[in-house]
Amino acid sequence: MKLDSSATSSSYQVPYIGLRPASMGSLPFAGVIMRPVHAMVVLGIVVLIGGAAYADIENLTHFLRRAEEATHVTVAVRGDGEFAVQTPEATRRNQVAMIVRPPADIFLALRQERIKALLLGNDGHLLKTGAATAGPFHPAATFAESDFTREDLETFRLSRFKDWRISDESGTELTVMLVPQDSQYSLVVITFDREKKVPLKTLYYRETLSNLVKMRRDEAFVFVGRMWMPGRTSMETFKLHTQTTFTMRWTEDSSLPSELFDPAALPHAGIVWPPPPSVGPGKEKPGTSGG
Repeated sequence: MKLDSSATSSSYQVPYIGLRPASMGSLPFAGVIMRPVHAMVVLGIVVLIGGAAYADIENLTHFLRRAEEATHVTVAVRGDGEFAVQTPEATRRNQVAMIVRPPADIFLALRQERIKALLLGNDGHLLKTGAATAGPFHPAATFAESDFTREDLETFRLSRFKDWRISDESGTELTVMLVPQDSQYSLVVITFDREKKVPLKTLYYRETLSNLVKMRRDEAFVFVGRMWMPGRTSMETFKLHTQTTFTMRWTEDSSLPSELFDPAALPHAGIVWPPPPSVGPGKEKPGTSGG
C-alpha cells in the first residue's frame, strides 16, 4: 500500500503490517484438501515463501543499519540558518545553529530566544530562555514551543524500534513501518532514499495505529562531513495546523569549543554567530512575529 502524503490526517489508513511476500493464510490454496503429491508441492512453495520473507527481513534490517550509519559524521559539521514556527495566528523566526559532533551528538541553539539543547545519544539537556542551569530534555518535550520534540530531533537509531516491515518500495525509495519502544508514538512510517539512505518523509502515529498526528519532510540535501545533511527540514502538526521549519547551510567545523557538549557548561557555552539571514521587503525580521 502506498501512502499519499497529500492527504489530510483523517484520510490516512494505517498500512498492512506483516511479512512480505504474503503469509500462508492469504495464499489461494489455504484450507484446501490436497492429494499427497500436491501437498508436497505446496509445502515446497510455502518453504520458499517463508525463506523469502525472512530474507526480506534480513535485507531490510541491513538497510536500516546502513541508514543509521549514514547519520554518523566523521568530522564535526555545523548548520546555520533560520528556525521558523508558523501558526494560524503568526510566524515566529529565530536565527539557529546546529553542530553535529562525531558520531551523532547534537548541539542546537536559537540566538534570539537564547535557547540551547544537547542531544547525547539517549540523554538530552535543555537550557530554556532566562534559565541559569540546563534541565533534562525529555523525549516527548517540545523544543522552543515548536512542532519538534527531542525524540523528533534525534538522528535515526534502529535500537529505538522493536519491529519493522516494508510498506512500499520503488526503484528510488523504500517506505518502512517501524514500531517504537518507550516512545510517545505508536507507529513511525519512514520513506528513505534508497541510494543516500536518508529519510525523506516521516509519518508519526500516536495512541493507535491509525491516528496520524505529524509529518516531517527532509529535502535539499548536501554532502558534508561524509554524510548527507538536509538543507530544509519541516514538521507539520495536523490538529494544530502548525508547521516548524529548519532552513540550514552546512559546513565542516573543526573549531569546536571544548565545553560545547558539556551539559554543566551549557549556560556559558558560546558560539560565534554569523550575520543573520538577509531580510527582504515584506519579510519578517528574525525573532519577530507577524500575521
